[in-house]
Amino acid sequence: MVTAWQQLEAMGGRTLLAPRLLQSETSLLTPGIIEMTGVAGVPDEEVFGPLLRVWRYDSFEEAIRMANNTRFGLSCGLVSPEREKFDQLLLEARAGIVNWNKPLTGAASTAPFGGIGASGNHRPSAWYAADYCAWPMASLESDSLTLPATLNPGLDFSDEVVR
Repeated sequence: MVTAWQQLEAMGGRTLLAPRLLQSETSLLTPGIIEMTGVAGVPDEEVFGPLLRVWRYDSFEEAIRMANNTRFGLSCGLVSPEREKFDQLLLEARAGIVNWNKPLTGAASTAPFGGIGASGNHRPSAWYAADYCAWPMASLESDSLTLPATLNPGLDFSDEVVR
């Protein structure tokens, strides 16, 4: 994951939050955030780790086009109070998991999980897979955004850290 971040930075990405080792002699990393807006030739690769690549956009329609511009299609989500935008995303997203104000990680094995591209490639899994095989999309929804009672290791949203 650190190698992927370094490669993106070398391509011209601007680090907003550098990942770091959480505890020595482990593989636990803090999340990293890197802005890729305007960077050409960014590879279409999945990175399995806490690395968020950010692209800025001018319209919601452009954001959906950008999100769909991948061969993977595992997940996408919307953080917004606007239900209408989420309804549009549900119709237009090419992803197996489409969430509204909910994390994209930590899927339960009882929920449908897969995707329409190289990530899921119509490979259904989970106990209720037969219920969603016609179109492999699962969704978690909330009309408001709230922090969980317990944060994952490495996440710190205290006033000293968030500026």
